[in-house]
Amino acid sequence: MKFLAVILTCISLTVIAQQNPQKKFNYQFELGGFFSLTNKLPFWQASNQYGSIPSDLPAFMCRQSIKTKKDTLNKFFKFDYGFEAVTILGKKPQILLPEAFLCTKLGKFEFYVGRRKEMFGIVDTLMSSGSISWSGNAMPIPKVQIGMPNYSKLFFKWLSVKGTFSHGWFGDQRFAKSYFLHQKTLFFKIGKPTSKMNLYGGIVHNVQWGGMPKVPLAQGDDRLLNGRFPQDWFVYGNVVLPMKNLWKHSPKFASYNAFETTNHFGNHLGSVDAAAEFKIKKSRLLVYKQFIFEDGQLFGLTNTDDGLYGLSFTPKPESSFKKVVFEYLFTKNQGRYEAGLARLLGLKDRHPNEENFLFNHQQYFDGWSYNRQTIGTPFLTPEENLRSEKQIDNGYVFINNNRVWAVYAGLLNQIGVIRFSNRLSYSKNFGNTSLLGKVIVPVVQISYSVNTIIPLKRLKADLNVNISVDHGDLIKDNFGTFVSIIKKW
Repeated sequence: MKFLAVILTCISLTVIAQQNPQKKFNYQFELGGFFSLTNKLPFWQASNQYGSIPSDLPAFMCRQSIKTKKDTLNKFFKFDYGFEAVTILGKKPQILLPEAFLCTKLGKFEFYVGRRKEMFGIVDTLMSSGSISWSGNAMPIPKVQIGMPNYSKLFFKWLSVKGTFSHGWFGDQRFAKSYFLHQKTLFFKIGKPTSKMNLYGGIVHNVQWGGMPKVPLAQGDDRLLNGRFPQDWFVYGNVVLPMKNLWKHSPKFASYNAFETTNHFGNHLGSVDAAAEFKIKKSRLLVYKQFIFEDGQLFGLTNTDDGLYGLSFTPKPESSFKKVVFEYLFTKNQGRYEAGLARLLGLKDRHPNEENFLFNHQQYFDGWSYNRQTIGTPFLTPEENLRSEKQIDNGYVFINNNRVWAVYAGLLNQIGVIRFSNRLSYSKNFGNTSLLGKVIVPVVQISYSVNTIIPLKRLKADLNVNISVDHGDLIKDNFGTFVSIIKKW
């Protein structure tokens, strides 16, 4: 019945799109199929697809999306909506809704509720390997969000700001349920729109909090409070403002267990970003660094080595090369040693020998994931995706391989009317020494993908062809293809 409902919805949306001459919305229909040698998606076919991918191959996919095309009301008050349905037919049929939201805009501010495709952090959003703490890798988490999505002037012509504040629901995951997401972002831009150089800086702060475990924990376990993870307004205050000195003098602070008070209540992680943009005639160069943090270690300069380093170059519009991106990811510190910046400045290590255990957590065993897909950078690979000999056979661990360094190159180019996007990555993977004492002998992984868009004039549609290859000792060698027809109205 669910498949019938989706099919009927698809047909009705197609009819509406064809019959509506005013075109107040964009409608897109895509029909295609997947095939691979291992019956699993290759790395770059699975990564950064907002969770709308089949779990087993071969599989066929029908994707339909509808979004507002232009403002439906006056310029100050705007109403937007978006809906995307993905039907997958194969060994494991699925109906996925990666996007379904309603959005109201009042001037520079907006408020939305639902699922919406987003990427937070300063990166090249088109060809990046993925923002380090919040990329487009997992299915969007349902939430309510208020904010300024675009840079707006603040006090001076050369200073702009944007930011968001949201509350989300993780729902029912494998090891925990009914827990929440708190997320806020704040970014500043220094420089006028006409300036040759602009500077950027900001923060992405994410927190998993509240809810209850679905696996048995011992009576009196200090991770629990009355059988669940603490959630009340005092806890929420600590989640929003995780400053221990602000809360520790409250009589209520002492009523919570040591696990919570030590970890600032919940699982905190995010990034502090810095970037510089240079405009050279009609070309654009963006240089950026995302410093990843967990539990406040970044502000002690303990693990500033870790993070995503990037360079994006956008040539003149008339060039056949549309965009070139180079990135370097490093996550081997995680509090294990004092970072180079701290040593250079002669600062004392405020968190000696405190390991981060990145993207994993001792309360939320599902880790930094949603529906078993990594929310952040895809290079921190879920345990279940590794070769069997690289797994540690511990069902409570989401990511074993979280000590990584990787180099990545993305190229967007066009030959005639045919568009190509290329992704190539080379990573060295070190597992995690914190997990049951097992260390992965460093292994290399290479993955490549090329996606081609070929216009079909007679059909007024596009032929989409993707070819991806994996080779290395972290995940199984693989070759996969995806072919689809995309029609837009």
